[in-house]
Amino acid sequence: MSRLTQLLVSAAALSALAADAGTPAARTRDGFDRLTALAEFKALPRSTHTVRWKNPNGREETLKLVLLPIPVDDAIREKTLAYMKKNYGRDSLWLDPRMVVLHSMDLGDVEQSLEASSFLHDEMPDWGDLRQAGLLPNGAHFIVDRDGTIYCLTPPLGEDGRTLAFDSEHHRWMVRRHQDGNPTAIGIENATPINKDFTDLTPKQVEANAKLVRWLIAFEHGAIRYVVGHHQMVDPAMLDRMEATIGVRFRGPGATTVRSDPGQAVVDAVVKGVRRAGFSVTSDFVP
Repeated sequence: MSRLTQLLVSAAALSALAADAGTPAARTRDGFDRLTALAEFKALPRSTHTVRWKNPNGREETLKLVLLPIPVDDAIREKTLAYMKKNYGRDSLWLDPRMVVLHSMDLGDVEQSLEASSFLHDEMPDWGDLRQAGLLPNGAHFIVDRDGTIYCLTPPLGEDGRTLAFDSEHHRWMVRRHQDGNPTAIGIENATPINKDFTDLTPKQVEANAKLVRWLIAFEHGAIRYVVGHHQMVDPAMLDRMEATIGVRFRGPGATTVRSDPGQAVVDAVVKGVRRAGFSVTSDFVP
């Protein structure tokens, strides 16, 4: 059993014990519902991993990821598969990475952002129309802290679908819930203050997002060509272009209708930082 697998099992066991004891508080420090049925933030296994790659412009880069994998049990796998079948007609847990979607949360720091967002929960809370799309809770592959620290919440997995794999030739990403473009989207969240300004990213966050996207494109051998913001997914014309270009669009209950994260200025800055390294990406869906 690998060290990461041991840590994941330990985290799940701690979570189960805490739930049986009734210890998790019902609210976060700022009054949000505390959604931690899978694990509490402090119980998550934590390690670091450094990735290396070469950009098209010849520059070599390294990036340190803080691995903070959220436990995925059989129940979550079943809910993921049910979500995919219901909303996309796909019988698979795995992504066909074609784009990166940037997000932000006005929930405060990383700990509170995860505990209040349902990322650490076992089902989607009864939030408006979201539950109509299925019981799968929200999720993402990464979250970027205010200081630019990148936490990997859903690491790439090997062919067995359960062990960590940073081998660019033999890996796959598990689907994490995004109401738009889900089967093809790697999701990057950003922690932002509780001020209802979803565009309030620090320069270090913007820089970290661009660097992370550069690595993802290299890791996926150029298959990722689109870098978009969640706020763009409310534009019907853009969704039509997405469907025509990559063949995916979620139109059912729970689809995004009003979003402002992270704002076009953030997306443009990230795209600029990616293009500067020689990658060809766009923030719109064009053939």
